[in-house]
Amino acid sequence: MKVLFEILTEELPAKELLNIQNSQLRAILDKHNIDYEDVNVYYTPRRIAALFDCHEFTKQIKQKILGPPKSTCFDDKNKVTKALLSFLEKNNTHLDEIFFEDTKKGPYVCVFKKQALSPVKELLCSIFSEFLGSISFSKQMRWGNGDYAYLRPVHNLVLLADSKVVECSMFGKKSVSYTFGHRFLSNGKVELLSKDYKETLKRHFVIVDQNQRQSLIKEALKNLSNEGKQYILDEDLLNEVTNLVEYPHCLEGTFEEEFLSLPQEVLISSMKANQKYFYSFDNSKLTNKFCVVSNIFTDDDSVIVKGNERVLRARFRDAAFFYEEDLKVKLESLVDKLKNMLFHKKLGSMYDRTMRLAELTQKIANDLDLGARGEVARRAAYLSKADLLTHMVYEFPEVQGVMGYYIAKEQSEGESVSKCIYEQYLPKDEVYPKSLEGIALSLADKFDLIVGGMIADLKPTGNKDPYGLRRAALSIIKIILNSKLSLNIEDTVKFALSLYEKQSLSKNTLDDALEFIKVRFINMFEEHTEIVKSVVEVDFSDIYGAFLKIEALKTFYSQADVQDLFSIKRVFNIVPEGFDKTDVDDTIFVFDEEAKFYNYVKALKQDLKRFLQNKDYLSYLKNIVDRHTVSSFFDKVLIMDKDEKIKNNRLSLLNNYRQLVLKVADFKYLSI
Repeated sequence: MKVLFEILTEELPAKELLNIQNSQLRAILDKHNIDYEDVNVYYTPRRIAALFDCHEFTKQIKQKILGPPKSTCFDDKNKVTKALLSFLEKNNTHLDEIFFEDTKKGPYVCVFKKQALSPVKELLCSIFSEFLGSISFSKQMRWGNGDYAYLRPVHNLVLLADSKVVECSMFGKKSVSYTFGHRFLSNGKVELLSKDYKETLKRHFVIVDQNQRQSLIKEALKNLSNEGKQYILDEDLLNEVTNLVEYPHCLEGTFEEEFLSLPQEVLISSMKANQKYFYSFDNSKLTNKFCVVSNIFTDDDSVIVKGNERVLRARFRDAAFFYEEDLKVKLESLVDKLKNMLFHKKLGSMYDRTMRLAELTQKIANDLDLGARGEVARRAAYLSKADLLTHMVYEFPEVQGVMGYYIAKEQSEGESVSKCIYEQYLPKDEVYPKSLEGIALSLADKFDLIVGGMIADLKPTGNKDPYGLRRAALSIIKIILNSKLSLNIEDTVKFALSLYEKQSLSKNTLDDALEFIKVRFINMFEEHTEIVKSVVEVDFSDIYGAFLKIEALKTFYSQADVQDLFSIKRVFNIVPEGFDKTDVDDTIFVFDEEAKFYNYVKALKQDLKRFLQNKDYLSYLKNIVDRHTVSSFFDKVLIMDKDEKIKNNRLSLLNNYRQLVLKVADFKYLSI
């Protein structure tokens, strides 16, 4: 049986359509025990559709029914009791179909009962209602007099099984056998058959398969590219444009070369964010060619092209005017005006944030040994948010930082300061800040945001993170790992908190901020969770150091003899949690093995120092293991001696060894 479902709506937001997945429908079909194949979910700006083949009845499912205990099923003469007869009658089964299964309470009688088959047609309406409800949309709207809500008003409902209408009612609409084609290129009703749904709609200028529409756009961009220009396949833009059109028609337009003197990020932002145009480059330079994906075609495509060129020309003229006006105002003069721009009601103004950034950037620069370059970073931090008050950023919020870079450069702030302002918002699209000054400012920006978020109780909930705290934490981690920086993040967070204290805005959120970053770090590792936790739960003050320890421990864990690992684990199992004594009295040793182990640990402390200094944690771990010395100690020495003093002395001895291992990881988290 071939099933077709479609709802026709008002234009759906392009980005919301990306939440629709085949897997959502498959999960619902599985839940209803439907035997299906070739499930396809399609969507366009005006419709959501599904097409699949299935059997007419649900799958035959066996359900295991637990009956009475075996001991109550037969009497002394091995005859069937009333309890078993009642069970057989209740479940409409026979004695030869039962079996016994052992449980915690002993053997019980069981039987497999086949569930009744259900006609799939009777389930289809509820299945598709459930499917539509499973799609996560940010907002829904109500319309008409009904009590229904959806992303956009629904105009038509199709539900067919082998091309015959299946009765269904949703959103005030009853199922029918027809739909409507392209809003402008097709007229009247379009009768549908389940088997040729895609082909029928294509004849009426609707390419319902989103993957096919996207392929057509990609192919057009490829054909428009040549030696003088290459169109950029921006994935975000491609996904959005694919969901803006039902019948993509790609056309190339041109704008005046004089506009290329504007910052290219501004031109790209206008083309991409405002107009949804694809842009092209000649090597690293933006060209004056763009591609518009139209949802219609005419006998004269030049009419469409000229219309889009006219709109873009007007936008670029506005941008040129804003840029010229912004260049007339010194960035430095805008800083004081940030006092009138609120950052957050609990965290002060954007000026307050700027002053914190200047201090925090200087601190990070000092920690990174930047010397005089720290003043460059501090100057950039002081100017970093000034461009928020420019006309250009007001019109194009995406270019904050970018405009600061261009204006600072034009106003002779110097390349280093200008570049640093630009790099504060990185990483973005896997592009990282390259200058150490930019790294210092970028990190300061993220640390201040996270600490402020903890103070103001702005922690993300579910999939909502309006202040981008998760992104900020991930950016801190990525910058540090990409740049291989040793930075004490605990000291950094403490300093960031102290800056809020100066403004009387702080509360003690040190642990919250560090934990927030640590959780993001742990989540970066999809595997080896035990190893990651064994490292970060001991020390997470140095992110890059923690990363090196994890990589070393992964290698050590995979290569080491299991007995070596077990000998270390044994130490961690014996030393009680919270035992912190490390003073050892060698005058009360009873066995030679105690002295040997004591001298072994003392020698280790000296030998291992160089590995720690060089962050060579793999060599550190390899050299910390001497299975024979450790095993011999355990074989000959009873740790939990009756004499409390001797017992504690031996625990202190083991704890000295344990403390050496803890320089890298806590083995209590590892399964050996």
